[in-house]
Amino acid sequence: MKTSLKILAAVLMTALPATAQDVPGVTEDSIKIGVMGPFSGNASSYSKALVGMMAYYDKVNADGGVHGRKLVAIPEDTACDPSKGLAAAKKLIHQDEVFMLHGNSCSGVAVAVRPVVEEAGLPWLVAHAVSDSISVPLARNIFHGVPTGSANGRAMAQFVLSKPDTARVAIIEHSNDWAHSYSNPARDYLSENGVTPVVELTMERGQTDATAQVLKLREQKPDFIIAAIYEAETAIFLRDLKKYGMGDIPVMGTAGTDLENTLKRVGDFDTVKNYYVIHSYVDNLDGPKLEPVRQILAEYAPDEELSTFSFVSIGSAKALVAALEAAGPDLTRDKLIAAMEGIENFETGVLSEPITWSATDHQGVKGSAVAGFVDGKPAVLRAWNTPY
Repeated sequence: MKTSLKILAAVLMTALPATAQDVPGVTEDSIKIGVMGPFSGNASSYSKALVGMMAYYDKVNADGGVHGRKLVAIPEDTACDPSKGLAAAKKLIHQDEVFMLHGNSCSGVAVAVRPVVEEAGLPWLVAHAVSDSISVPLARNIFHGVPTGSANGRAMAQFVLSKPDTARVAIIEHSNDWAHSYSNPARDYLSENGVTPVVELTMERGQTDATAQVLKLREQKPDFIIAAIYEAETAIFLRDLKKYGMGDIPVMGTAGTDLENTLKRVGDFDTVKNYYVIHSYVDNLDGPKLEPVRQILAEYAPDEELSTFSFVSIGSAKALVAALEAAGPDLTRDKLIAAMEGIENFETGVLSEPITWSATDHQGVKGSAVAGFVDGKPAVLRAWNTPY
């Protein structure tokens, strides 16, 4: 599909001309962008999403930037902790005076940060965290550039029910907003299709044993398990499933996990062979459709060991660059917001679904594919046993 930029020309043309000195974070040759993420802590594997995004900035800069301006990333560590995230956001906004924010992993952090960003008014493009409550209710300056929990939750349940004879579905999740952003829409989809979960369990972040949950699952004999838990806990859960003889039950995971990363954490293919995850991309990690972004990462982040997290934020970065170009050389925050609201059916070449924003909907990606192991190798699927 072609990109359509439905920007009201009159708005952009009648706005007072801006100079670099008038706009926070913008100079004649640079645009400062605040990049919040978990660069430390037990969720630091998610920082690969932000490393990949910043590598794309470097590629754009090497090609001349946007209207002669380089994209200058100002990273701040949140450690996936809401209090640290608030401190990072306030520093970027008030001390570093960035033009906009881009990135953020960990929905709990993003939800905590939202009121501060909304009040400040600078554009924020969320490129990894998925909780719907980050961008809903609509805030004029906050946009989602990845599938949200509701889009992913429904995609998870669709995949689960696409497996023939699936009737008994169990749910295990963290007791936080991030997990509920997946599990609630998944429940809704199951209910719409006449399926009520046979058991719903909680596994908290930082929990190092899932024996109690697995034993309860064993009593219920589910056909499929939906798991809305982070990657570290997923590895523990899958190990305990195998330990108690339940390794053959398929498990559907979230975008908070990565197929290959989970295998590395577990260290045993037999433990993850029936694990599936939401996969937001057009291809496998090493597939030909993702070769262009692999080349970008190889050139501009050569020390990074790639995972699917490495790619997730590049799609929104491409849409951002298109919006910056459309906003014109006299860049303001209002012009960028107007340009972003004009992005329609933008094919990123990375994400499995296009990005569309409008004045009434800032959740840009409406669906997702699924990844799993087929014949021992990662594969992208549209439904059970159905290639993407």
